[in-house]
Amino acid sequence: MSRKAWLWAGAGWLALVLSGGALTLYLDESEKPGPGSTHWERAPVPSGTPSLCPGPTAEPGAVPQPCFHWERG
Repeated sequence: MSRKAWLWAGAGWLALVLSGGALTLYLDESEKPGPGSTHWERAPVPSGTPSLCPGPTAEPGAVPQPCFHWERG
């Protein structure tokens, strides 16, 4: 490749990188909520007793049941 071709390839690559970065920043800013609309809420404490998860010795072919493990800390 000639020197001029390398120059054009480098300039094209640089233009592509800069336009991609600008587009990324532009789209990232458009996803953020407006001012004052973000706040934290404390999740409610789970009520009741969680069901225990089955151990690794569960029966073969058994239907999986939903189970939860939580600790208050």
